[in-house]
Amino acid sequence: MSDPTSLGPAILRHAESRPDSTAVVATGFAPLSYRGLRDYLARCAMRLREFGLDRDARVAVALPSGADGALAIVATACAAVAVPIDTQLTAPEIDGRLESLRPLAVIVPANGPSPAREVAMGRGVAVIEAVREDRGKLGLDLSAPKIGAAAAEEPDTAATAFILQTSGTTAGPKLIPFSHRNMLAAAARVQSWFGLTPSDCCLSVSPICYSHGLKVTVFTPLITGGAVAFPLSPSSLDVDEWLGVLKPTWYSAGPTLHRFMFDKTKALPNVRSIHNLRLVVSGGAPLTREVREGLSAALGVPVLEHYGSSEAAQISANLPPPGPFKPGTCGIPPTDTVKIVAESGREVSAGEHGEILLGGPTVTSGYLEAPDLNRDSFVDGWFRTGDIGSLDAEGFLTIHGRKTEMINRGGEKISPAEIDDGLQRHPAVAEAAAFAVPHPRLGEDVAAAVVLKEGATVTPLELREFLLPTLAQFKIPRRIVFVDRLPKGATGKVQRQRLAEGFK
Repeated sequence: MSDPTSLGPAILRHAESRPDSTAVVATGFAPLSYRGLRDYLARCAMRLREFGLDRDARVAVALPSGADGALAIVATACAAVAVPIDTQLTAPEIDGRLESLRPLAVIVPANGPSPAREVAMGRGVAVIEAVREDRGKLGLDLSAPKIGAAAAEEPDTAATAFILQTSGTTAGPKLIPFSHRNMLAAAARVQSWFGLTPSDCCLSVSPICYSHGLKVTVFTPLITGGAVAFPLSPSSLDVDEWLGVLKPTWYSAGPTLHRFMFDKTKALPNVRSIHNLRLVVSGGAPLTREVREGLSAALGVPVLEHYGSSEAAQISANLPPPGPFKPGTCGIPPTDTVKIVAESGREVSAGEHGEILLGGPTVTSGYLEAPDLNRDSFVDGWFRTGDIGSLDAEGFLTIHGRKTEMINRGGEKISPAEIDDGLQRHPAVAEAAAFAVPHPRLGEDVAAAVVLKEGATVTPLELREFLLPTLAQFKIPRRIVFVDRLPKGATGKVQRQRLAEGFK
């Protein structure tokens, strides 16, 4: 039997070979088997065709994060083009997304308030209601009037499966089409890294409307035949529920959640006895050594950092033993997927910093309706990430920050991540973020915002003295401010620009 070329057949092959195996579990609901998932996907596809939506129809999904929202996105992507919408956005923000995306329809909850519903109706966009027919059963039925005339043709490998919007932490959101081919290649890569099998279950707690949550923690488990587990609330960490009741074998999230997990589990002497985890994956931003080592010690499993982007999915990862692993790096990228270049375009030597360019089968074909942006972002088939990184002599990739976030202090280029790491090594510091501030003579100078651990005290002078043995003098922040929390975007990335704006 040939390999499937689109998401629907890739997922449904498991319903043929293991129909009674669990596909989705969620607190408060009966588990959904692969047979049940097959029936759900078929029912949703039939509904979309009845509404007049074909494989190229853009259908926005404005349902909260969780099992039902994820299933609606998966079902839509298998039959049409899914456009996940962050339901935490305000009505004006959703209006801006719908203006740029121009979907034919928007899926919203049948009951309760929905800004997306109001915005869609105001724009004349068809509304599809997601209706729960059985309170204890996963999967929402769809109800809508006739929208158009649909062709029965199913998606092929080059068709767009879903369109993602970047979180917009440094600029307005960009629209990223991700094809069936892209997603199948991304899932195969993650499967090979972590040895995923049908016996694995992934805890899904990252926002499903953004790249990491959708690609890594929803589609990858289903494509590889494992299960996806959804807690009652992805924002309220309950160790007994998340690790004990749902029994995942792995989870992948950003550093903020890992910090919460570490804080919750480090004081639980029996935590290893209640979980089935075999690995933990971290991405989106650097993970502090304290959290990486502490969480690994508390859970007794490897904590593996990886690197990817919304435009290219996961590119590189540290692997579980006995695979290649080097703390503080993002592992060794597959051949012909990463190169590091200087501003001139020259490929740099081992250890030298430069911009990270990405290639390979997981890279998107380009941003939607943005020819100028595409000319700037793609060079000879390589995607320019804007991230600064380096490859060491062994091939391990290290991320040093964003090109736009680099601090230029009188001609000295400084990576904020390097300062973040130095500050976070201090025992009183929970989180830190360095950023550029204006300087009348140098152009830019270094400042840092610091979140202290509960009950800890330290002065800016003491922190600067702490950094002196490990950082060059010109990298030491001239100003250090203490804050209750760092501003972060929806995906957990620190918004350094917002910190800098407070100093203008």
